[in-house]
Amino acid sequence: MKLFEKLALQLMEQISTGQYSVGAELPPEGQLQKDYEVSRTTVRKAIDRLVEKNMVVRKKGIGLFVAPTLSTQTILEMTGIIKPQAYSNHKKQIKEAYLRQAGCFYSQLLKIKSTELIYFIGFLEIATNNVTKTIFLLPLTNFPDFQLSIIKVLSALEIINSGKKKVDKLEQDLQLMVANAELSKQLRININAPFFKITNHYFDINNEPIALEYKFASNTKYVVDFT
Repeated sequence: MKLFEKLALQLMEQISTGQYSVGAELPPEGQLQKDYEVSRTTVRKAIDRLVEKNMVVRKKGIGLFVAPTLSTQTILEMTGIIKPQAYSNHKKQIKEAYLRQAGCFYSQLLKIKSTELIYFIGFLEIATNNVTKTIFLLPLTNFPDFQLSIIKVLSALEIINSGKKKVDKLEQDLQLMVANAELSKQLRININAPFFKITNHYFDINNEPIALEYKFASNTKYVVDFT
């Protein structure tokens, strides 16, 4: 067995045993070279092997990440009657990320105590012709090992599915609203211009809430499927 194959097997085992969870960032190639005392070529061949096996995603200029077990297309299959007409990769710009208490409102939706901590993460998805604002509310108990870096490489459903509970059902609500001063600036639209607010409520197989997602989009095409 060649040296790069041995290194690839070691990294595969670390991923399989959960040392590196879904969406987790792997050490950069230079660090792996030092850690395992091998050449850069050996590291690159090992990573190439993991990429070929769909276990690692290499994002140019960002880093190496453990690949999700779900395809981004799964979002379309899991979504209720509201289905995006197209799904594409956008540039993601994180605007805020912090821990806060759930409070009365979110504690009821997530079925947790009002004093329990949740991650509040807001970011912009910037495409050629539109900007979408997304907010995630993730209970700390469900996502104890959450890493902010996965926001840049995983889809929404893949992020939610990276926690301790797995997604079995998604409830979605769509509202047509008008933009206030803050949202008009973020979405790059006029004040009082119309936009969609999409609420995604994720549940596990026992119908227990996992997380909440809010999306605010001014230029998103949807089709409604009643079948």
